[in-house]
Amino acid sequence: MAVTIHDVAREAGVSLSTVSRVFNNKGNISNETKEKVIAAAAKLGYRPRSYKKQEDTAKKNIGIIFSKRLSDLIHDSFSFYSQVMAGVEEVLIPHNYGLFFRTITGKTKEDVEVINELIKDEKTAGLILTGYDIEREIILKIKKSNIPLVLADNEVLDENIDCVVNDNVAGARKIVKHLINLGHQRIAFCGGPLSHNSLNERYQGYKQALKEAGLEINKQWVFFCEPSFNIEDGYEATLRILTNTSPKPTAVFAANDPLAIGVMKAIKELGYRIPEELSVAGFDDIPMAEHTAPALTTVRIYKNEMGVLAGKRLYELIQGINPKPIKIVMSVDPVLRDSTAPC
Repeated sequence: MAVTIHDVAREAGVSLSTVSRVFNNKGNISNETKEKVIAAAAKLGYRPRSYKKQEDTAKKNIGIIFSKRLSDLIHDSFSFYSQVMAGVEEVLIPHNYGLFFRTITGKTKEDVEVINELIKDEKTAGLILTGYDIEREIILKIKKSNIPLVLADNEVLDENIDCVVNDNVAGARKIVKHLINLGHQRIAFCGGPLSHNSLNERYQGYKQALKEAGLEINKQWVFFCEPSFNIEDGYEATLRILTNTSPKPTAVFAANDPLAIGVMKAIKELGYRIPEELSVAGFDDIPMAEHTAPALTTVRIYKNEMGVLAGKRLYELIQGINPKPIKIVMSVDPVLRDSTAPC
């Protein structure tokens, strides 16, 4: 079997894009790293692919688009998208594609202008739209243009668009089962609008876990935050749940980590202790999750791997490989920290 750039990257202990930049003499690479890559290539007998001059001049770009409309935690949002972009870069840089970030605002008129600009740009080879808060109208406009398109952490039902999504139902079911195994039977839910497929799936997972355990859903303990679902929304929802219901829940599952952080804020303000009196769990495992007090139990999604899969699928579409739309569902895992404890 022929030695590939993947083998060289593995042998040298660096990324694919680093190997590519070394062989193409691009970017600021240290001499130590260059020597490591060249030594690995020599050891494996790898000969770098020589790009033809016309391929260099015809270099095209891949755009990664995300919305900052609902971004309450800007740092965490950019961390999420940067990890996705790193995965995309790992796949596409070796194929001589340039990558760029663009944000949209959620204001349809402005966003349409941004998308029109990208569609008309002859150097735009394909687009990856990341996050579930991008308007359906924007997605369908890109699809209609026939530019290769992949959605990451999002899908548009009934439209046959390639996507890479998380197993939200299973993730929610796992984390709620964890609460049940700790002895909790009164588990509240704090979510966002069910029009967002990811949030809807997390609610379905919550309901499934309760049903499997023979527990009834108390509608007084279920709250949907609309139109936004950030820290302040989770805070307000929890104040209402804990001040207006009896008996009170002993645990709260929030459909994302910002909501969960808001839940924790309200619980503390009302004088309850976490996790001694109320356990809290979230979803997404944003960077802030492990720095809350106590550290937040949540569900980890794999952003870099999502970018790798989205990049691979986009490259296939650009090359005309397997043109029939594909939906890739990624597994997720609970991350157990200090915000949950036995009832």
